[in-house]
Amino acid sequence: MSNLISNTVRFSIADSDFYFKKILIKTLTENPFYILLNDCNNGHELISRNYRRQEDVFIIELFMPVLSGLEAIKYIRKNNTDTPIITYSGTYQEDMAELLSKIPNIYYCEKKSNIIRDIIKGKISSESFDYTAYTKEWEQQPLAVHEYMNRQKKSQEELSPTEIQLMKFCYEGFSNKEIGEQLNLSTRTIDTYINRLTEKLGLKTKLHLIRFCVENGYYNSSM
Repeated sequence: MSNLISNTVRFSIADSDFYFKKILIKTLTENPFYILLNDCNNGHELISRNYRRQEDVFIIELFMPVLSGLEAIKYIRKNNTDTPIITYSGTYQEDMAELLSKIPNIYYCEKKSNIIRDIIKGKISSESFDYTAYTKEWEQQPLAVHEYMNRQKKSQEELSPTEIQLMKFCYEGFSNKEIGEQLNLSTRTIDTYINRLTEKLGLKTKLHLIRFCVENGYYNSSM
């Protein structure tokens, strides 16, 4: 499956998860050659705007309200069999993968902003991404995700209300100094707490902590 294009990648996205979509768009548009054409909340919005065929790639969440990603993909493919489509879900869906395998120019992957970025960079724009190897790993995800979720559940159960609040402050854009002012703690103490929290979750930076907060739903936590 080869769809080589220029360095410029024009993309439209449909995703009902506002916060994940926000992270994904930010991740992609860090590359100045990646241009967002349409930012849609569901499949219906996407197909209602899909009349000029300007996209180099569509990015579509598989499960959405109003009109699902699968139905939007089928609609697009009625008149456009060439433009690559990246679709994704939180866990591997064997029945969906089988349906998608019958549709041309589809890349099915895990709902992770970095993976979607890597497919665009290494498969849509070039041939450096081994999608076949990735797919084999992705097919094994139900077993891997079970083990991962058990590990994550154990880690997350150990998160204190203060640690969750720290993540939410980071997500909301507070500096460490501002977080300290909110919690009546010194900036140095907040630095230490955040460093310990990222290490505890196996993360590297504050940005990774924000992404973890979004992708695991803590931004919406009542804590």
